[in-house]
Amino acid sequence: MKVICEYLKNEFVFDSTKSNSNKVKININCEIIDIDYNSIINTQFSGGNIKDEFEDLKSFLNLGIYSKSPCGGFINFYSITGSCGGKYILFSGVKEASNSHYIVTIHKILGNG
Repeated sequence: MKVICEYLKNEFVFDSTKSNSNKVKININCEIIDIDYNSIINTQFSGGNIKDEFEDLKSFLNLGIYSKSPCGGFINFYSITGSCGGKYILFSGVKEASNSHYIVTIHKILGNG
């Protein structure tokens, strides 16, 4: 596993009250990744959809037991498959600004290639 892309603080941010679309496409390694921010929000309480790898990924990124993501939100690792079959993990932060108002910031994309 290695870091394929790192994004600036406000480069990929979804605000559930301001954004028109909860879906975005990102080009990584000549393939398209379709990101659905609502899917990330729906996994906020479990830390993403990777279950068994959560602690290993936190360790890989040098995050402590009680760490938050760089944006101050809860850490989320979301596994996703690219258009050509590549496997990636989105490292993002999910903040609930108020009841049902979420802000998701993508910080890094991890992968094998």
